[in-house]
Amino acid sequence: MFVEKRKHQRLKIKLNARIECENGYSSDVKTQNISFGGLYLDLDSTSKILLKEGDICNVTLLLNNEEVENLIPLIFQCKVVHCSERGYGMNFIYIEGLEAYDHFEKMMVLNSDESEALMAELEKNPGLIVSKDE
Repeated sequence: MFVEKRKHQRLKIKLNARIECENGYSSDVKTQNISFGGLYLDLDSTSKILLKEGDICNVTLLLNNEEVENLIPLIFQCKVVHCSERGYGMNFIYIEGLEAYDHFEKMMVLNSDESEALMAELEKNPGLIVSKDE
């Protein structure tokens, strides 16, 4: 019998993103799904798996990517928790700045069919930490 271990529901949100890791790896990628606890990044068919579980990376999600003057970068520090030929599963460690968190929360609520349940879930399992703005 399958037992769901996830604390946060995943939303199928496709965004352009940039991944930059401590091991020097960096790439432009797309998200496959996002939750308040982490995300899954797609690899294209030509990419090789260059990360391993436990690697620490910065992932920048690009909101309003089609409007350069209104581009909103959301920067997360993440830990790789799953690697496959299809992509990387990552848990959020923190997001940089309270304003970025506000944008992230609004994006999640606007993309959810069950926004009230999503917010109730967030109260029960807060997910990521907000780093201080510098």
